[in-house]
Amino acid sequence: MIYNICMKLLLFIILYFFVSSFIFSSDQEIINNAIGIGDCETLYNFVQNPEGKDPRLVSTANQALRRYTTLDTAASRYRTNRMNERVRNLGRELTENVFLDPQRYLPDVVTRLVAGISDPFMKVKVINDWICDNIAYDVDHYFGRTYNRQDYVSVIRNKKGVCSGYAAVFNAMCRLASIESIGISGFSKGVGYRGYLGTSSDHEWNAVKISNKWYLIDVTWNAGYLIYRSFIKKYTTDYLFLDSRAFLYSHLPVESKYQFYAPVVTREQFTDEPYIAGIFFRYGLELKDELPRYNNLTDNGFTFELTMRNTSVTLSSQLRTKQRQNVTGASRPARSGNTTRFTFNVPDTGDFIGHVFARLGAERRIHEYIPVYTFEHSIIPTLDTLLENRRITAREKELFLTSYYKVEAEEHYYFLEDQFDTPRNNAVIKIHPLVNLRLDMMDAVLTFNLSRMPDNP
Repeated sequence: MIYNICMKLLLFIILYFFVSSFIFSSDQEIINNAIGIGDCETLYNFVQNPEGKDPRLVSTANQALRRYTTLDTAASRYRTNRMNERVRNLGRELTENVFLDPQRYLPDVVTRLVAGISDPFMKVKVINDWICDNIAYDVDHYFGRTYNRQDYVSVIRNKKGVCSGYAAVFNAMCRLASIESIGISGFSKGVGYRGYLGTSSDHEWNAVKISNKWYLIDVTWNAGYLIYRSFIKKYTTDYLFLDSRAFLYSHLPVESKYQFYAPVVTREQFTDEPYIAGIFFRYGLELKDELPRYNNLTDNGFTFELTMRNTSVTLSSQLRTKQRQNVTGASRPARSGNTTRFTFNVPDTGDFIGHVFARLGAERRIHEYIPVYTFEHSIIPTLDTLLENRRITAREKELFLTSYYKVEAEEHYYFLEDQFDTPRNNAVIKIHPLVNLRLDMMDAVLTFNLSRMPDNP
């Protein structure tokens, strides 16, 4: 009798440890796979219910999750907004040949770009920079006027592509540099966004795996932007290694595992949140609460607060009509320490747009766009006078005039950026104050819709 009881107890213990070992092994496989692909949703769900789970495995999942949900100050060091000079030091022959035969010469381009670089973040940045410097956005393809293949060979040969083409070139170059990367399809608050999502994805970007963590990159948006049907080249690093949560204000993957964040952002949450561009985080800004939303209603006064990590940042605000006319005196910021409170007063029942602008300290910033009438009827005659009075040279005048590109539909001239053309950039900065253009321009960092609730009858 005692023997039978002992045998049953022994069998129970063996079975218990067998089942426990199987469950732990299964959980460990799930967590290891989630960490490998950056599936924060799985990690989040696992740590939310730790009962009956191995504490060490719960701790491992928590640590992995925190890497994606906390600010990554190490990666932010590469968002300098300065292009790496290696992109222009490949030599004329190789630079010409890679656009003739990408399959043959792209490996040599990548080898030269990353030669001597041991830092994987810098390797990725140099690849991002080369693409931004050499590939233009294919406006004709985007608007359906032409069709061009978006594989990396075609994009490099044509020197232009849409988002899927940029992503394909980036993946090809990362593969050659032994950097693990993927393309991600999803929705974006870019050109054409009207506050709702379509039935199919409209954008593509990338992620790279460095030190067992996935980092997000949008090379297309780093290269420039569209204005009407023209591409304006403007290099930025605002979407290079941007933190996952910050990225989710403007990009929503089709598959939630590619958010690299948890709890996951839903479609409804994405459309409800304001459009916050990468430049917002460049200035170290944060929303203090849930306001503003993408669309906001107010009975008159609308208020929200921003906090800043960099106290040398200057902030301002403006309320404008849908026709982009300023509403005088309708907005005011009030700063207290590292917090700024914004108040917008909506004058009537029309629809308006709220803007927040930022500038860093005494940073000099040129006018990125100038109205056509101002450029042609004020600036050009003033340049002629300055030249006659020998306050500028003919070369400086030429450099300034060729630095701006006329977009007829927008009725503006846009600055054609080239960070490496020092003489031209110096001429533009010198001439700005001489033609009454300020050098203390501010960046638009936050935009939202604001409407006044109709009065009750």
